[in-house]
Amino acid sequence: MANKSIRTGGILAVAGCLFGLAPLIISFIALAFGSDIGNVLHWYTFMTAPVGAVVVIVGLIIAIVGASKSTPEDFADSVSNTADKSGPKTAATQGSPSAPVTLPPLPASLARAVKLAYAVGFGVVLVSCVMRVALFQPDSGILTLFDLIPAFFAGWFVFLARNAHDGLQFLRLVQSQMIVSIAGCVAGLYPLVYLTSDISMLGHEGSDDFQSGGTIITGLIPLIASIASLVFAGIARASYRRSIAKG
Repeated sequence: MANKSIRTGGILAVAGCLFGLAPLIISFIALAFGSDIGNVLHWYTFMTAPVGAVVVIVGLIIAIVGASKSTPEDFADSVSNTADKSGPKTAATQGSPSAPVTLPPLPASLARAVKLAYAVGFGVVLVSCVMRVALFQPDSGILTLFDLIPAFFAGWFVFLARNAHDGLQFLRLVQSQMIVSIAGCVAGLYPLVYLTSDISMLGHEGSDDFQSGGTIITGLIPLIASIASLVFAGIARASYRRSIAKG
């Protein structure tokens, strides 16, 4: 049931990303083939992106809720080093009930690192979002709500990370984080549409480099944070697997 919810939410999130970024993607393809439609079509992203963002959020919530219901058996193949989990099943083992899977707790140092990393990440994303809506894009209107979405998910992961010392809760956290981070990497391409004008204005006479620079940095932080969280989650999970292998 958990895996089904994760797949359903993931499909919705991917569909939302593709729909929201469709004009941008088609524009790049058209420009590559020399079509002038690419010079105009990408601006329609401002209309499709909000709709796509709503679909992405719904999909991510469904996937995260599904991940929160994952059982130790769902993670057995990725963390267990027992032969009955990795080897082929025989006729003798197929008819017998399998032993329950137990996930050991995280090493204390790894658990502290995970909790600290998510707390620091939340602080960086929250400050970035607040500065963006308060200083650099104060007149964004309804888009202000979308600018605050990264802070919502970062705060959610801090809440989940409070129990990261438990093996099952840690793997649920990592699974949820990877779902959101992959979507964040895809959705993070959207700011590149409107940041090009700010980048081109840097250093020009009469331009406000503080405003342009702040807009660029705060616009890219969600993408950078998604990439960083993917790397960290992968390293943390690998460290946990090594601790299990050492016994």
